[in-house]
Order: sequence, then structure tokens, then C-alpha cells
Amino acid sequence: MEFKLSVSINRLPADVFAFLRDKDEYPQEKGSPVLTLEKTTPGPCGVGTRYREVVQMLPFYRGEIHSEITRFEPHEYLEEDFNGAGMYGHLAYQFLPEGEGTKLIQLETIHYQGLLQYFEPLIRVILERQLRKRLEDIKADLEGGFFVAG
Repeated sequence: MEFKLSVSINRLPADVFAFLRDKDEYPQEKGSPVLTLEKTTPGPCGVGTRYREVVQMLPFYRGEIHSEITRFEPHEYLEEDFNGAGMYGHLAYQFLPEGEGTKLIQLETIHYQGLLQYFEPLIRVILERQLRKRLEDIKADLEGGFFVAG
């Protein structure tokens, strides 16, 4: 399953990159399926940095997802591979200058394993809606002053 989404954000690419690079430092939006997000490797972010997430997949099922940064080009590209909770995939962000702001492009590929693969058409509809909302939440946080670049 592949997704290609984008959003225009009225912030510089460096700010948008920093926000996504430091994703473990910010509280999740209310109602987010992400219950826990923590960096599990010490030091500054870069290729090889790993994260652990606990997500609420279904009303009675929580899953753990592990990810690792695979491409780290400040202000241009941020990519990671992930696996767990019955799936694996790749998440890529591209940060394009757009006037005084940034066009954030998200490319995501997800492969489901086990019984989840039979529900892929339903999951696609739900997940695409969640991914679009997440990009809009990122835009709102960055444009609303929630994030101050440092």
C-alpha cells in the first residue's frame, strides 16, 4: 500500500525538518493513536537513530512499532524504515522551499502481515484519512506557534 501526500506550511524548510526530526519531544494530538513515542538511541538524530512507538491499532489491541532513520539530509530529506504491529514499511519526507514556506511531501509504503493483509482495503481508507489529518496537524502546530525552532 502506497501513499503520496503533501501540505504547504508557512514555515522555513529548516523549521519543518527540525519539528519532524525531534518528533519524540512533542506531545501527541488529542485522540492520536500514538500512545508512546520515544527515541531509543543516545545522541543527536541521524542515520541509525531508532524510535519505539506504542500505538492503539484497534479498540482492544495495542501494538509496538520500531523505526530507524535511513536517510538524514537536513532541510531536504528525512526517511525511516519501520516494523511491528503486523506491518513493515518506509516513510519518507521531502522538504521543498515554496515561497516563504515549505511544501512537505510524504511518501509512505506499508506492507501488512498475517490477518491484517485481508483487511487492507478497509485499512487503506482509514489510514489515508489519518495521514492527511496528521499533515494538517503538523501544519497547524508549526503555523500556530506551537513549535519554536531552536
